[in-house]
Amino acid sequence: MKKVVLTGGTGFIGSYVAKRFRESGFQVAIVSRESGDISWNHADLREAFEDSELVLNLAGKSINCRHNEENRRLILNSRLNTTQLIGLAINDCVIKPKLWVNASAVGIYKPSITKPITEEESELGTDFLADVVRQWENKLFDFKFPETRQIVLRTSVVLGRDGGALKPLVLLSRLGLGGKQADGKQMFSWIHVEDYFRVLLFLIDNPSMSKVINCTAPNPVSNKDFMQNLRKVLHVLVGLPAPKFAIQLGAKVIGTEPELILNSSFVIPKRLHDAGFEFKFPTVDLALNDLLASK
Repeated sequence: MKKVVLTGGTGFIGSYVAKRFRESGFQVAIVSRESGDISWNHADLREAFEDSELVLNLAGKSINCRHNEENRRLILNSRLNTTQLIGLAINDCVIKPKLWVNASAVGIYKPSITKPITEEESELGTDFLADVVRQWENKLFDFKFPETRQIVLRTSVVLGRDGGALKPLVLLSRLGLGGKQADGKQMFSWIHVEDYFRVLLFLIDNPSMSKVINCTAPNPVSNKDFMQNLRKVLHVLVGLPAPKFAIQLGAKVIGTEPELILNSSFVIPKRLHDAGFEFKFPTVDLALNDLLASK
């Protein structure tokens, strides 16, 4: 039985991916400091990674917090340290994993409203989160394993039933507060969690895929259009808009950063498209109907 190992695999994305891999006939091992099968001990990691099909690293402190000095340190170090531990363990494997995928983020790109961003045609950002992602990716590529393909998966907002960004947006919409946020022109890149899993299967099966890959649906939408689609699926007629100052104030109250909503992300999965990957949920109406129509 082919084996996949998920590090930091107990969260929203990891739990879904683990379930889907098991349903697809894979043996799944979870590395976690909380409730995983395997600890972050070097010997345990090496044994888990031995002769595995995939090591998927999802570990790292959530960015959904206030980016004060302490949280910035934790956000960065949690990503660099875990990637370092994984690389050192893979280095000591006798039969190394075939594929090492490190989670990454479209936040590495400079925000764009009008120009689509691909892996080749892009400008990197200069803010804190862009710098975190840059260092995170560099840490993976510091390791050189001829036997192991290495990929950074620059992932957009992942939409799913059981967590992530969709849940609070649904609540706001049902309260009548699901209108556009700020001017609503900022682009919103997203991917259905099932397509995220299917991308992983595609990467396993396509040895030509390596290095940097955008993991986002092919049809980003504006914030205004996303919220409109969300209200339509939920049968909510009214959605009061949230002006920029209200978002800035609200973010401070709930302990997060307004840029997570206000920044524009117009990212296209060019390398996946060129390799022939077909999305099950290429448009936001298909994704939201699948996730919410029966809810």
